[in-house]
Amino acid sequence: MNARDFYVQMHLHTSETSRCGKASGKDIAAACKEAGYSLIAITDHFFNANIGCERNIPWEEKVEYLFRGYYSAKKEGDRLGLIVIRGWETFQNGRELLTYGLDEDFLLKNKDIDQVSYYEYIKLVNEAGGKIVHAHPYRRAGYIPEFEPDPKSVEAYEVYNAGNGDDAWNEKALNAAKENGLLEFSGSDAHRTESVRGGAMKIMHPVYTINEIFEAVRNGESEIIKWLE
Repeated sequence: MNARDFYVQMHLHTSETSRCGKASGKDIAAACKEAGYSLIAITDHFFNANIGCERNIPWEEKVEYLFRGYYSAKKEGDRLGLIVIRGWETFQNGRELLTYGLDEDFLLKNKDIDQVSYYEYIKLVNEAGGKIVHAHPYRRAGYIPEFEPDPKSVEAYEVYNAGNGDDAWNEKALNAAKENGLLEFSGSDAHRTESVRGGAMKIMHPVYTINEIFEAVRNGESEIIKWLE
């Protein structure tokens, strides 16, 4: 690993927010710093996905709960010199969308956005200046209903997901991204500390925001690293 390399991790879950998370945001951040990352995104499960809180609590409490893992990771990241940005992962009838660049204010202004259609959700996020990556678009699992990804609906695919159980799913996503001119992202989909090294991205220069990351990918200034040594 070159000292000048700038590694980012775009897909992480924490135990504070995601029901399936096995490590705290603090521990995830520490593991990512040790692995050599400079920036990470906490993308815990959204209200229509595997979030850990009850579904019938007030909207404001849901919003607070969603970012518990993020704030835990950010506090540790600030201490360690690791940039931590926020995101979340929705579940839209099988299609899972990683959403970045938005915060509590957006969610408080869009109550019950977890109930809108796939295309309406994308429209609202885009209008607010958020960024979307379609996570593992060809993964198949018992919890995922049959669906066909729509490459025209998003600008980026997660073409390598380290948590995919079949390499063919990643290969299919990569081929679809190339055929449709989509930006190519990767992610660990880590729910525990030992998985954070998978699905890294190397950026050719420092980046600090989601817009800078997208711009770097758009300009060909990024590389997917399947495992960060």
